[in-house]
This record gives sequence, structure tokens and C-alpha cells, in this order.
Amino acid sequence: MKRFWRLPLAIGGIGAGILGSARIAYAHCPLCVAAVGAGILGAKSFGLGDGIVGLFVGAFAIATGLWIARKVKARFNLIPFQTPLIVALSWLVTVIPMLGLSNQLLYLPVFLWGPTGSLFNQVHFLSKFLLGSALGGIVSIIALQAHYAVKAWRGRVFFPFQGIALTVAFLVIASGILFMAWGG
Repeated sequence: MKRFWRLPLAIGGIGAGILGSARIAYAHCPLCVAAVGAGILGAKSFGLGDGIVGLFVGAFAIATGLWIARKVKARFNLIPFQTPLIVALSWLVTVIPMLGLSNQLLYLPVFLWGPTGSLFNQVHFLSKFLLGSALGGIVSIIALQAHYAVKAWRGRVFFPFQGIALTVAFLVIASGILFMAWGG
């Protein structure tokens, strides 16, 4: 029993050695990822609903996926459509495990045709978090394309950190729309 302290100390030492020997990562957009991560924490701390938190989580997943894809592409360009696959995988790996934390549902009544209980004649319940995450990913990609369009049109950016500012502005506008539509 006296030697029990050696195992946690050894595991901690190995972990510290691995972290200490890691190379510095020069990320594509670490400030974008940090800004979206701060948005997630801010939305949850202000008590906003799962839809808005999902919006920022989806944007965070896309930003992280683009960041990783750029680093992988710089070293390995192995398969066609590598960047979209990495971004989609990043979104799935980030959003799907978090679905269990969400308990707010949005109901979608669909009464078009067919017998009662069929796909087009029933009420569907959808996770606000999942819908917000999908919307956050789409808004994040639109903001990135807007940044590239402004940069191509002018030949350079209007101001420093324009990409971050556009992404955050688009996400704030989208979260305002979601708040008005779903109440969070």
C-alpha cells in the first residue's frame, strides 16, 4: 500500500513528458477557434437555449475541421475531397457526442398527405441543439466565403482580423434570429 503513489506519479510524469516534447502547432486560425469557443461558453453562461449553444458548437466544429484540414493538407494531400471529409468528420465527432446533453426539442408538424402516422402526416420532434449545430456550421462556412469574397474584391482585407470579425458577426446575427424564432 505504501507504493500506491508511484503509479499516479508515473502516469503524470509520462503525460508531462509527452506534452513537453510536443512541437508547437502553427494553426490556420487559432483565434477563430478561440472566439467561437468563447461564444459557446458565453451563450451557456448567459442561460441561452440549446439552439444557440448548438449554433456556436457547430461553428466551432467547422472552424476546428478547417484548421486541421489545412494542417493535414500541408503535409499530406492523399485523397480527393480530403478537406470536406475532414471538416464533416470534425463536425460529426464534435456534435454527435454532445447530443445527450441537450434536452430541448422543437416540434415540426407535417400534415401534408397520407395516412395518419405516415412520414408526411405526423408531428416530428427535432433536437434544437442538432438543428442549431447544423445552422452554425452553415453560417460559419458562409462567413468564411464572405471573408474570401471581400478579400478577393479588394485585393486585401479591410481591417486586421476581418475573418474573425465576420464570423462572429454572422454568428451573433444568426443567434439573434434563433432567439427570436425559438426563444433560444
